[in-house]
Amino acid sequence: MILGAQKAATSALQAALRNHPEIHMPKGESTFFEDPDFATRPWEAFGAGQPARLKGIKRPDSLCSKQSMERIAQTVPEARFIVVLREPVSRAISSYCYLLRHAHLPALSLNDGLERCFDAFEAGEHSRAAEVLRFGLYGAYLRKWQTLFPRERFLVLSQKQVSGAPETALGLVAEHLEVSAAPLFAALRGGAIGENNTGLYDPAMLRLARLGSTLKTRPLPGTVRRVPRSLPPRAIGFAITRLAEELARRRGQARESLSPEMRARMEALYASDMPALRACAPAEAIYWNSEAF
Repeated sequence: MILGAQKAATSALQAALRNHPEIHMPKGESTFFEDPDFATRPWEAFGAGQPARLKGIKRPDSLCSKQSMERIAQTVPEARFIVVLREPVSRAISSYCYLLRHAHLPALSLNDGLERCFDAFEAGEHSRAAEVLRFGLYGAYLRKWQTLFPRERFLVLSQKQVSGAPETALGLVAEHLEVSAAPLFAALRGGAIGENNTGLYDPAMLRLARLGSTLKTRPLPGTVRRVPRSLPPRAIGFAITRLAEELARRRGQARESLSPEMRARMEALYASDMPALRACAPAEAIYWNSEAF
């Protein structure tokens, strides 16, 4: 299972793993251990009839989900995990823009939106706004994971390793999963590791894409997820989001900057998590440690 973190090149890693003959892994994210999917026990039939020796899924949100970790420990106790970490302030900004783009958050400026996220986080909310900050507390959650599974079940990498030294990262992945590294290296040479998600950061284009998302999807009651609407609103929304992406590609993206006060506040939050993270992740995965803190 690729657990996370959000927006940390996990899609590129997944693309390489999907090219391995010993691994069956679907595209996209698998919400097996979240409501309402969990009730149908999707992991039991997953990969039935496939010749691959290993079955894999990706769901970065699971890294910081107490419910998911407990359900995974209960239902698939033999699982192994790959965790990719990203500098938490930049991850939070990417997460905020992603959630705004997909209509999970209101269309506010970056600093105003993050202020709302702090309000939700400090109030202890289980909301998307609170997750923007909470999902960067890697140490707190990795420590919980490692009380449920042996530490050797976790391969913890950095986004810089996956993006900047992919051959080394894939070699470590192959060793961790006990598979041949050759197919992963072949996927790398074929360009699979370069399949990163494209972020959208321009405020105007984010608002346009958000409009498209409200037409494409609707909230799923009782969850923090959104599900597709019926046609034709979905088709119209899809066209609007594609327009936003194309405009951003053609004209470039203007990005909002963090205020010095907001950056200091975020860095202090994640610095408080650093002792726990150092205790459960290798130093090379915490590449931002000396730079940011």
